[in-house]
Amino acid sequence: MHVKRRLFLPGRILLAAVFLLCAASTFLLRQTAARLRAPAPGETQFDVPPFPAEVSRPFSFGLRSVVADLAFIGALQNYGGQHGARTAAGGAADDRALNRLLTYATDLDPKFGGAYRFAGNAMPRHTLDGKATNVLQAETLLEKGVKERPDDWRISFLLGFIQSFYLDKFQAAGHSLALAARSAGAPPYLSLLATRALAAGGDLDFAERMARVMEENATEPGAQQEWQKRLLDLRMERDLRALDAALQRYRDRVGKPAATLAEVVRSGEMRSIPSEPHGGRYEVGADGRARSTAAERLRIGGRAGATSGLEVQ
Repeated sequence: MHVKRRLFLPGRILLAAVFLLCAASTFLLRQTAARLRAPAPGETQFDVPPFPAEVSRPFSFGLRSVVADLAFIGALQNYGGQHGARTAAGGAADDRALNRLLTYATDLDPKFGGAYRFAGNAMPRHTLDGKATNVLQAETLLEKGVKERPDDWRISFLLGFIQSFYLDKFQAAGHSLALAARSAGAPPYLSLLATRALAAGGDLDFAERMARVMEENATEPGAQQEWQKRLLDLRMERDLRALDAALQRYRDRVGKPAATLAEVVRSGEMRSIPSEPHGGRYEVGADGRARSTAAERLRIGGRAGATSGLEVQ
């Protein structure tokens, strides 16, 4: 009996060791499964690593673009995990994560064109409570992208769109679109859009210089005539602004709006009515501002007036 007990004791120890090993394996497998499970809607599986880009960059050992790609994959997963429209507060966490991941990716790899383009398209979010979030952050990223990748017209174009549609920065948008128009492979309509934005933003001198250069270098059929028409539009816009200023001076001095431009001339506020370059004439519109009978003023706008009509955050 004594011998049997001594033989049985190692067996019990072995059994206990196997049990502990199984328990430890189960715990580790559960931890691994928790990390690998698909994220629920609104969760982000990847996030910005705990080290800032300036610290991670020297330790990437030549694999900086790989680390940047991982951050970009995290941004794609974050965006793909968002389901349906939400309020500004309801999607704030995803907005912050998307901005951090794309900023991190482009800090590691400043020439990462795809990350900039994705930022311009994916970051601005329209909310259920009438706001547009992540717009200012997208503008900052795209401004960096324009400096780093001036060869990619799509980055400048996206920046110009955000500046005009959301932010009412038409002069800045015009310059961004003009930069895009000068890049290789840019579609020809960008130049026209740039002059339109510059006119809306008040930079008529730059818009006219750009139009003259484009008109002189136009080679496609009909392109030269299109730019000649745009130069007439810009001349008309310059006339209309001068007429608007004279109408305002008349209103301030007389105390009532002028019914016709002839009244303004008789009052001495302007010497004469300029000739309309398209062959029409200038007159006072129903809104009290000068207008042309032959062409519409150069305007660019979003869905609700001059901008998107949304509260921008």
